[in-house]
Amino acid sequence: MDLSNENIIHVKKDDVEYLQFRELLKYADNFQHAYSLKPLQFSDKNEQASANYKKICKALEIDSNQIIKSAQKHTDIVKDIEEYTDEKFEFVDGFITNKKNIPLVTKYADCTPIILYDKIKNVIGNVHSGWRGTLQRISVKAAKLMMEKYDCNPADIIVCIGPCIKQCHFQVEADFIAKFKQEFGNIDKYYNLGEVIEGKQKYYFDTTNLIIDYLSKIGIKRENIFDSDICSVCNADSMSSYRAEKDKADRNMNIVMLK
Repeated sequence: MDLSNENIIHVKKDDVEYLQFRELLKYADNFQHAYSLKPLQFSDKNEQASANYKKICKALEIDSNQIIKSAQKHTDIVKDIEEYTDEKFEFVDGFITNKKNIPLVTKYADCTPIILYDKIKNVIGNVHSGWRGTLQRISVKAAKLMMEKYDCNPADIIVCIGPCIKQCHFQVEADFIAKFKQEFGNIDKYYNLGEVIEGKQKYYFDTTNLIIDYLSKIGIKRENIFDSDICSVCNADSMSSYRAEKDKADRNMNIVMLK
């Protein structure tokens, strides 16, 4: 199935498939990026992960030996990478850098991949935003770190939101809604009432538009925010989805690099 749409292009090279943002391809001379698709998978438990990194990096002309990645514990911690290191970054869920040839990787099975790119200062960010990261505004923290470290102007930052669990499948309960109300106040526009199951009211929550709204409040232009508009659960045949596959779910990866 071709997942291409107005913001996304689905690329197939031999046995490697990945998604790229049309907007970011305008800067292909300076910037490489991709969101991997099945059959390539990248969980730490996958014995083929190392070989899969080599496959997709070869297709993207990236050195797989220079990859920066973390254990991802659903934190709000973003790390500025100044040089290559083999550190595991146990509690980091996002990276930024202005250094060339250092690929930044984050991994997914329904959580939200967020790429940030300052097209003027040539600074990139790669953020893993699960619901806990979304609650803690990790993407805002990444953007603010870009401003602090590299004097980025938010008006110059492009934001691309990759495939993730969308409102159509993100069913939550009252305790979840309460957490977000406590943090954000009135969140009525971000959820719809679902069915009542075993006496519990269910809700369908829209993390994508919440992320877009709070990024726009720090000065990122809405016209510079691009959503893949792809639900990972709806497309579990093409990408990993914990909601669809449960414990059998592996991981896709999002990779960004300055050239």
